[in-house]
Amino acid sequence: MKFIKIKNQEEGGKIIAEKIVGYLKQDKKVLWLLSGGSNILLEVDILNILEKEFGENLKENLAVTLTDERYGNIGHADSNWIQLLKNGFNISAVRALPVLCGLEPKETVIKFGKNYRDLEAWADVIIGQFGLGSDGHTAGVLPNTVGVTAPGTACFYDGGQYQRITLTLKTIRNIDTAFTFAFGDSKKEVVEKLKNEDLSLEEMPAQILKEIPESCLYY
Repeated sequence: MKFIKIKNQEEGGKIIAEKIVGYLKQDKKVLWLLSGGSNILLEVDILNILEKEFGENLKENLAVTLTDERYGNIGHADSNWIQLLKNGFNISAVRALPVLCGLEPKETVIKFGKNYRDLEAWADVIIGQFGLGSDGHTAGVLPNTVGVTAPGTACFYDGGQYQRITLTLKTIRNIDTAFTFAFGDSKKEVVEKLKNEDLSLEEMPAQILKEIPESCLYY
């Protein structure tokens, strides 16, 4: 895993866009995993770059879904998917797989897991965009929760502030490339810990990012 100091998130966004453009120009099918929070505006910028490059052809070879979602009714205000849409992410430009589908948590996880596996089989390459929580979590996998050890593709649990549906660490381990962003003073300590310490996944789920074949953290 590489730890790379950059000027700002926009610089990192250009790096991801260039990576995806390279694969698409090789006629590769790309599955791009999106995160919420501070990644949202960056993801909107990246998609804008891709749309300018490929136009209507983008949808043929680029699919997107979330690494994790806050469970609730479709369209609820705290939804990562809704936040993407509100900030201008044009889902009509890509093959889009939302997590929420109006079903109960168990059925939602089953449906999302099946749809994800279908996309996983379709894709030639999977690129994940991640954040890093000050508690060491990534995607929706908080320390010492079911997401760390769950055997399936995705799982549901009550994370306190939010009920979460997240890809499991088992699934995250199988992606090809990870781009992680951790900016600000509140992230300095956790970045150093991830960089210099090999902690258990239960204590620091973000350690999984070290197991991905190509993994870069920008800070």
